[in-house]
Amino acid sequence: MTPPVPGHLSPLRWRWILFTTRHQEVRFVYGPPRQPTGHRRIRMFDRDGYDVGTLVWKVCDTCRVGSINKISITDGLQRQGLGRRLILRALADGPEYTWQTTGQSPQAQRFFPRTCPAR
Repeated sequence: MTPPVPGHLSPLRWRWILFTTRHQEVRFVYGPPRQPTGHRRIRMFDRDGYDVGTLVWKVCDTCRVGSINKISITDGLQRQGLGRRLILRALADGPEYTWQTTGQSPQAQRFFPRTCPAR
């Protein structure tokens, strides 16, 4: 049985993602910004098509500043390196930029300094 299609994906794209990632527990789906300074988003889905995590960030090439606006991962998948992978992907969009984050939960406030201490 094919997992349900996440709302923002076409059935064909979702089938392709499932096929190319069939041995992975989590699928990462990148959503590029609609405009150059817009929000970028990665959503994570489990094998059953359920949304299990999100990262939202922005970069300003003029200011050379990046901002992590939201990160969330389902409790059962935390502490497995997935958050670090998400953050490293965002940092790749501005490798020499100054990075900041918005006010987060107490867990996220502890997570960010450990994940990107040199930023």
